[in-house]
Amino acid sequence: MTPPPDARCYTVADILAKLHMSYRTFHRLKTAGRLPFCEEIRPRLGNISRYRADLVDRYLRNEWYDGIAVLGRRRRA
Repeated sequence: MTPPPDARCYTVADILAKLHMSYRTFHRLKTAGRLPFCEEIRPRLGNISRYRADLVDRYLRNEWYDGIAVLGRRRRA
């Protein structure tokens, strides 16, 4: 997806700082599809992945809900 010229973006390091998680956790959750708000912007800048800032900010403001708990605790039976 190519963003409009005025779109803001975050790198992986920015997202890790905002979500307070390690790269390993981020990669595992993203690969499993548990971070739907992390939409990667293409083309990449060299080897650097960029993500849409508006979606990440919306999640951090608790305005994101798609029917599943993204980073919540599991419920015990």
